[in-house]
Amino acid sequence: MVGAINDIINRQYPHFLYKRISDGEAVQDANGSWTTAGASWKFCGTCREETNGKGTTIQAANGRFVVFSSAIYAPVDVERIADGVEVLASERKLEPDELTNEGIETAKASGVIRICGECLKFNKGRLHGRLWV
Repeated sequence: MVGAINDIINRQYPHFLYKRISDGEAVQDANGSWTTAGASWKFCGTCREETNGKGTTIQAANGRFVVFSSAIYAPVDVERIADGVEVLASERKLEPDELTNEGIETAKASGVIRICGECLKFNKGRLHGRLWV
């Protein structure tokens, strides 16, 4: 029975969701120049990415309506992702060396990354979370 449930979950969420996080705040050096901290990719959980083939719009922040590229569905336990955060959905779990700028570009070119873009809106429901890119 447990195996059947896991099989259903794996088919429901066959993709992998990542978000780009800052590695710290910008700091001022001895000359007074600001240096920004780096950023890295954090695995958020499994997901299902669906392309917006109809050109449907959503109401995003500040009451603006936008046409989104993809809707991403994730299990209810996936943490909330703030508007404006860069996210990606991939076909498989990415290795640490693939989570670099060059690795991401290579994965996009090879089709491993299904979508990469800005979180336009996140909705945490009772049964799942939805994210629009």
